Amino acid sequence: MTVFDRLGFNFDTTRFGSGNNLTPAAANSISRLSNVGTPMPDWQKSDLATSSVTKTNYFQNPTTTYVNSMLSSAISISSNALIINAFSMSASANNLIIELNRFVSHTDNISGITTVTSPSVPSFDRASNLGRMSLQILSKADEPQSNTDVLLGSFTSLFIQDILLANSNQLLSYSIQLKNSISANVTDDGLGGTTITYGSNLSSNVVNSIGYYCNTTSSILNTRRIHDWTFYQNTNELMRENGFLQQFNNLGNTQKFLIKNAIGTTSLIDKLTSANTI
Repeated sequence: MTVFDRLGFNFDTTRFGSGNNLTPAAANSISRLSNVGTPMPDWQKSDLATSSVTKTNYFQNPTTTYVNSMLSSAISISSNALIINAFSMSASANNLIIELNRFVSHTDNISGITTVTSPSVPSFDRASNLGRMSLQILSKADEPQSNTDVLLGSFTSLFIQDILLANSNQLLSYSIQLKNSISANVTDDGLGGTTITYGSNLSSNVVNSIGYYCNTTSSILNTRRIHDWTFYQNTNELMRENGFLQQFNNLGNTQKFLIKNAIGTTSLIDKLTSANTI
């Protein structure tokens, strides 16, 4: 199967007449263009031909397993905490659920498995491209860079699997402990019926520890997610400001005249003068 085959063309091409053939000049141009740049690898030709280009065939979120486990545990803790009227614990678990959903959305974006349309939201494509451009700026403004900090600064949430695993295991342990601690108490209501109440044999210290751990886990997830967003936004701002400053490196004569005699501040004129720009 060829790439053209997947388009589903089905027509008697003789009906196009002479319009079915490219002119020799056009055919030569297409031939030259096909040889420009990097050749298309065979695996890309095959994927295009079979229409298997789905993002999840190429990218994965390395945090998904841990996040799903924590979500399951947090949901269990929240519901069982309500059964025993441990409202503070339930609230902490609910806040963790919210933060986990935010975290998985963010990590899906920077893992490349979702399509991000807003340029203000960090994504695999934009964050990696900004990182490459920022690396060049830093190598000129500071010194030649010898590490990948600026390249990976928006992707730190993908590199805490050990922390996520530890939190996932502890939350699972707490959820099981809480569930197994609950017992039902059946009492006679004095009217010929019964009343069922639920209690837990967990000490107040353990109950508080579960809620505290949920809060701590939420804080870890929030810190990494906000860091990635902030780093991405700061990188965007760095690129914008650098683009603005670059205009002063290639001024035309009229621009120099306007800056020196009309619109330039004393500070700008002094800087350009010291750099022999005007």
